[in-house]
Amino acid sequence: MNPLVTVASLVLFPIAALAAAEPTRCPGTGILVPGWSTEARASVCSASAAAVAFLQAAGLAARTDDLTIAPLKPGTDEDEQHVIGCCNVRRKEILVLTYEASVAASQRFPPAFGMPMTATLWQSFIGHETAHYVAEQNFAAGVERRAASEYIAGVVQLATLPPDERTAILERYHDKAFGDASEISMVLYEFDPPGFAVMAYRHYAALGDQGPAFIARLLREGLDQ
Repeated sequence: MNPLVTVASLVLFPIAALAAAEPTRCPGTGILVPGWSTEARASVCSASAAAVAFLQAAGLAARTDDLTIAPLKPGTDEDEQHVIGCCNVRRKEILVLTYEASVAASQRFPPAFGMPMTATLWQSFIGHETAHYVAEQNFAAGVERRAASEYIAGVVQLATLPPDERTAILERYHDKAFGDASEISMVLYEFDPPGFAVMAYRHYAALGDQGPAFIARLLREGLDQ
């Protein structure tokens, strides 16, 4: 073998190995998305980007190149509690069941929003958790943020759904809406998370152009509950 070819091969091999080991990032947001299939990775990136874009349009700053979104393994404690996704802000990590695992979970437990699990509904949970991560970066120090963060995440989850799917969900909760901020509480969220999200979305939508200002108020002042 030509010695120059041998040297070239030795040089190129570690370079190729390093390139293969590089973590995959979403275009635009820079979010790390290890462990997904090519098709699922595109869906994760699309859903998280939609959430980031919505919140940026509402005036929030968003740094996501230090965030990782990875599959949540079925059989974990979170899965047994029928958790589709969870956000660990300190670890800068979101874990989400794969679409297939989410469909299976919706057959073992009452389905989210009482609707069959679809690819776009699954993506909405990725948007929900991404919203938590972005909101955390924007809260003022010391404010009570649990209910406020769930409000923001619920708004983002429904706002980024396709209109026909969002309408179908809203029709199932036709009588639910927050009248004002005093009604937004963790007690209601813990009792009925999907209903809370619907009420948050309806409240935000009713605010119209004042919606971003209300989110800014939540980030600045939080909620007492």
